[in-house]
Amino acid sequence: MKKLTINIEETKYSFFLELIKSMDFVSIENNDDWYENLSFSEKKNIQKGIDDIDNGNIFSHNEVMSIAKKRINELKKN
Repeated sequence: MKKLTINIEETKYSFFLELIKSMDFVSIENNDDWYENLSFSEKKNIQKGIDDIDNGNIFSHNEVMSIAKKRINELKKN
């Protein structure tokens, strides 16, 4: 048995998808990976976060809470 893979953006080629669905020898698999649907900018920002973690540019939960409380208190004074 041979396997043919066609990547179809469902909204753009829905007419084609409906046509091939009607063929009895065709099976449809949805292999969407959420990462593949992200924009270049979103992927770039995710990679930046991974690089930050790899380089030790991180804050503990307690550090973040302390910074947030300090900023909230500063805003309350204004």
